[in-house]
Amino acid sequence: MSGDRGAPGGAGPELPVIPGFPVARAEKPTQMRRIIANRMRTGLASSAQLTLTAEADLTALGVELKRLTGEWGRRASYTEAAVRASAIALQAHPRVTAILVENQLLYPSQIDIGVAVALDEGLVAPVIRNADQKDLAALNAEIAELAEKARGGRLTLDELQGGSFTVTNLGGYRIDAFTPVLNPPQSAILGMGRGRLRPAIVDGAVVPRNLAVLSLTIDHQVIDGAPGAAFLGDVLALLEDPARLLVDP
Repeated sequence: MSGDRGAPGGAGPELPVIPGFPVARAEKPTQMRRIIANRMRTGLASSAQLTLTAEADLTALGVELKRLTGEWGRRASYTEAAVRASAIALQAHPRVTAILVENQLLYPSQIDIGVAVALDEGLVAPVIRNADQKDLAALNAEIAELAEKARGGRLTLDELQGGSFTVTNLGGYRIDAFTPVLNPPQSAILGMGRGRLRPAIVDGAVVPRNLAVLSLTIDHQVIDGAPGAAFLGDVLALLEDPARLLVDP
């Protein structure tokens, strides 16, 4: 139907008539778009989603990432820092990785974290297995490899299946904050907005700091607000103290 306009006499397919909405063209969603739509609709219908937000001071982390970029010879990013912080925090908050299936809470045997990758036709979240056992450099390399495979359409089914938690970073799009939607059947997803200089009060003085908003969406059927807040607080503390992210797993 792409680009065809309805016309009398059967000259083209009829476009839907929506009062007050003049239709210029119509197209069928791709298979990936339909799958994503069904998953998101199913996830929203089967969960009680609650989003918690908090601001992180990434000033020290930004300095450390610049140092690592020079050391690695490739760009260090906030994404692997968020994955590393989440993986460490999940060790202390296993409930965040549980999923609700047939009135049972199922806990995974390992910490596998999906990382959202935006494609022209949709969004995928390839999974980093045993993320808590990998350091920042390993996470950086694996995320880059999975993102490249995703954009080339070369991800395997195993790389897309499973995962007990997801991290999505929209900071590269100049987004300050957003509400991430759960990736079913997972019970939690962490969203990261852009880090940018803003005034902050430190020791009674107003100083520029690199601040970013983190948003944690949880399924309230599995995780209550207070435990979710405690987990998010631990993630924030880790991001604000990058030395802890550099400790060997």
